Amino acid sequence: MAQIIALYSVKGGVGKTASVVNLAALSALQGRKVLLWDLDPQGAASWYLQAEPESAPKTQQLLKAKSVAEGLRPSTHRNLTVLPSDQRYHDMEHVLAEKKDAGFRIAKVLDGLTEDFDEIWIDTPPGITLLGDNVLRAADLVLVPLVPTHLSERTWFQLKAHLAQEKIKPGKLAAFLTMVDRRRALHRDFFAQKILEIPELWPSEIPYASIIEQMGDDQSPTVFKHPRHPAAQAYFQLWQRLDTTLKS
Repeated sequence: MAQIIALYSVKGGVGKTASVVNLAALSALQGRKVLLWDLDPQGAASWYLQAEPESAPKTQQLLKAKSVAEGLRPSTHRNLTVLPSDQRYHDMEHVLAEKKDAGFRIAKVLDGLTEDFDEIWIDTPPGITLLGDNVLRAADLVLVPLVPTHLSERTWFQLKAHLAQEKIKPGKLAAFLTMVDRRRALHRDFFAQKILEIPELWPSEIPYASIIEQMGDDQSPTVFKHPRHPAAQAYFQLWQRLDTTLKS
C-alpha cells in the first residue's frame, strides 16, 4: 500500500512545488514506484515534469476513482508517474462541495491508487480550502514549507488552529525551512528561536538558490540535473529525514 505524502501551505510562494517535485524525484531515484498528483490548478508540478495539461482528467472524472487511472502519465524519469493538473481545477471546490462525502472524496480516490504505487505525493494548492482539508485527512505525512519570516510563521499557527477547529488529524505533520538566505540575520536565527514554539519543525533547510528557479529552463528536477549542488544536497538530507519518519 502506498504511503501518501502531501506538501501543503496556507501561503503561496514558499517553494512548495519545487520541493514536492524534487522530493518525489528522489524517491523515484531510490527505485520506488512514485506518483505525483498535481492538485494545484496552476499545474507547475505537471509542467516541471513535462506532463501536458491536455491529458489531465476533467474535474468530475478526477473525483471518480475508476476514471482517475486513465489520466496517469509517465514522466521522462524512471519510476515517476504524474497525474497532471490544469486550470480547470479551479472549479474543484464547487464540485467537491456538491458531494455527500465532500470532506473525504480525495481519500476515496486515493484508495483506488495505493496498490499500484509505493508512494503518492500530492502538490496541494495554497490556502485553507475544502480541497486542502481532503488532502490533510488523506495524507500519512503532511510537510509544510516555511520561509523563515514572521508572516510564514503566522500561517503555520493558522493551520494548526484550523486543524483543531475542524478536528482534522493528519497521520503526521512536519514543517521545514525553505528559501533560506543565510545572509539575513532573521533567516540564520529563525530555527533556534522557533524550535520550542514549533516542535514539528525539522532541522532541515533548503537554501534560496537560483538553481532551483532554473528548473523551468529544462523542466527537470534540480536533484537530477545538478545533484552535487548544495540545494540538491539539502533536498536529499530532507528526504532522508522524511524517509526515516515514514518508516517509524
